[in-house]
Amino acid sequence: MPAASAPPCRVTLIAGFLGAGKTTLLRHILGWPGDLSSTAILVNEFGQIGIDGELLKGAGTPVVELTNGCICCTIQGDLLKTLREILARFRPTHLLIEATGVADPLEVLAVLRQDEFSEALVVHKVVTVVDADFWENRQYLGPLFFNQILAADLVLLNKVDLLAPEEVPRCLRQIQESNPEAAAIPTHHCRVDPQVLWGVSRARLDTQLHDSHEADSHEDANDLGFVSFAFEEEAPLQKGCFQRFLNELPYELYRVKGFALLEDGLHFINHVGGRTEWVDLEGPGGTRLAFVGWKVDPENIKARLKECLCA
Repeated sequence: MPAASAPPCRVTLIAGFLGAGKTTLLRHILGWPGDLSSTAILVNEFGQIGIDGELLKGAGTPVVELTNGCICCTIQGDLLKTLREILARFRPTHLLIEATGVADPLEVLAVLRQDEFSEALVVHKVVTVVDADFWENRQYLGPLFFNQILAADLVLLNKVDLLAPEEVPRCLRQIQESNPEAAAIPTHHCRVDPQVLWGVSRARLDTQLHDSHEADSHEDANDLGFVSFAFEEEAPLQKGCFQRFLNELPYELYRVKGFALLEDGLHFINHVGGRTEWVDLEGPGGTRLAFVGWKVDPENIKARLKECLCA
């Protein structure tokens, strides 16, 4: 642990449902001017393989990953251990935590407020990224989605380009009605002015962190029906077949993210809510895809994907 006389490490917790744009926000932060040598990043993915951490590496900032579980329940013990290791090894002045999309930030805050971190950590801000394209269907996303907004100091209504311009003010007003104390701003690709992100402290929530919010009141993501699985393959996939595979995925499969080796080369894939972003990549590599969904059959999905393998 850092010495008691050292200033506490400031923590920025980035929350938001699956595919909202949390990793995109982190990549913007790493690209901002300034010295990030004393900043560390902790990424949690509800999946068997880490994609987000790999995307963030190379910026000169240490990145630590927790995979295959929800940061606030299944691997809570690992979170405690990892926080201790980060403080001891890197002694950061700032820690950015990207929680998995199915994490309740109130649970993460409860861990950060444990007595052993009282002098080592201070929560500066909770930033929640909201997918504007999902806002109209928010009632189907359950209480977890609303807790992510309730816990926020700053809400980024991301992907506003998918809304009609006249819809944006209404959505922002509804967000602020859900959490009157939070600032809510519209963004495209999570582009936000650094001063907006760093400027507001977390003082308002110091007395509102739900002391009655018991750890055992949180339902495990698997119990709620969320499933995660991975597909890894060195042989290339047929591009047309793979595109049809993505287009025909059930709506309950929220997210496909990772690297796809197709006949024409390697691509980064980010598929959310029926929309797919493609980025052409250079260099070698196989297919490494992480899937997250609700009550879907992983074996059926993987079997359909294997049908796309080149002969």
